[in-house]
Amino acid sequence: MLRGLDLGEADRVLTVLTPHLGKLKVIAKGVRRPRSRIGGGLEPLGDVDLVLAIGRTFDIVTQSQLRDPHLGLRNDLHATAAGWYLADLADRFCEERAESAAAFDLLGTGLAALDHAPDNAARESVARWYELRLLEIMGYRPELTVCIECGAELGPEGNGYGATAGGVVGPECDHAALSASTISADALKAMRHYQRVTVDEAIRLALAGPVRREVERHLHATVSTVLERELRTRDFLDEVSSRRPAAGGASVLR
Repeated sequence: MLRGLDLGEADRVLTVLTPHLGKLKVIAKGVRRPRSRIGGGLEPLGDVDLVLAIGRTFDIVTQSQLRDPHLGLRNDLHATAAGWYLADLADRFCEERAESAAAFDLLGTGLAALDHAPDNAARESVARWYELRLLEIMGYRPELTVCIECGAELGPEGNGYGATAGGVVGPECDHAALSASTISADALKAMRHYQRVTVDEAIRLALAGPVRREVERHLHATVSTVLERELRTRDFLDEVSSRRPAAGGASVLR
């Protein structure tokens, strides 16, 4: 379940992402009543099996079974904020009733990884990995290997990252029209790493604070450009993240 909106005295409109029908808006009638038969299974960020009855405007939830509540996302404010951010990204990128199987699987993988992430640094790595993978499956994969202008292989230094242009530009091709910002060798290496590894490998990556913030800034610019909007869940995640420093693990970039 991606989000919910109260309707009337006891109902709720739910936005859910499904593996076969895409993103749907459905109504859970009477779900806010204490004795509701279906209320216990309709938890935000939960993995839920639903039985729906076809309705005139919205389909109606007739049965629900909670498969995985992702309890780890509820015991820590940073984990909760990160989970809401991933769900919000899926909501904004996916169209209603459009094929979204890859996005559904990705969201499940991302939430499960957040559920078991050991610390804030690991959760931030999950978020960066998720952003890059979601951009890829939605057709917006940033080019991080060759110059987006001339196609030449990139050297380690002097490159720029253009969120609007869709990737990295070499020093010889950078110009004002691309609105590219400088990208360090370490940040470029980290983004390439996130782009090619599994989420478990992404969690093990340890980055220095300045590099972590630089990667976040570049991907924030890309997501905002593609969606043409800022996400309030990201602002909330930033606020929560700023309250305490993230711990780090150990890994090696190749």
